[in-house]
Amino acid sequence: MKNYLLIAITVLFVSCDVKQDLSLYNTNKEVAQKMLMSYASPTNFELFKSLIHEEIEHQSPMYGVGKIGYDKVLIDAEFYMTNFKDVTFEDAIWLPGVDETTLTPDGSVRVYGTWKGVSIATGKSFSLDSYHYFNAKEGKVYESGDFFDASGMMIAVAADEAVVAEEAAE
Repeated sequence: MKNYLLIAITVLFVSCDVKQDLSLYNTNKEVAQKMLMSYASPTNFELFKSLIHEEIEHQSPMYGVGKIGYDKVLIDAEFYMTNFKDVTFEDAIWLPGVDETTLTPDGSVRVYGTWKGVSIATGKSFSLDSYHYFNAKEGKVYESGDFFDASGMMIAVAADEAVVAEEAAE
């Protein structure tokens, strides 16, 4: 009986010590990091564009938009890059994604973090917690998603109502 118990404990310790191969995750994480950092000031739209697969399917953070393709991804990225400055992505927590069936790392990338920046038009700053996922192949992101309060961000950096009303009256 003691031998069976000893064998069971040994098997348990050995099975818990299995190392996962994270090489694909690490490669794809570099792509995802470059993509996110391309939003920082000064922005790098061409770098961003070079990291996006032409068949990308991206979950937009905008209310009611759903999934978008290559052209809309580029339009949205250019909007953020040209309308905000001093952009940073802070407190990033990078995690490997897993296959939904086997729960083993599949090379995909997940990240939680906080975006900060300033609206060029109003000078107002924002701080926005976010979650992003990335699936890459051939060094390009082909599937991704952004989850943050995009509408709240736009409200936070919008011009004051009094200023807007005054400008409209002129």
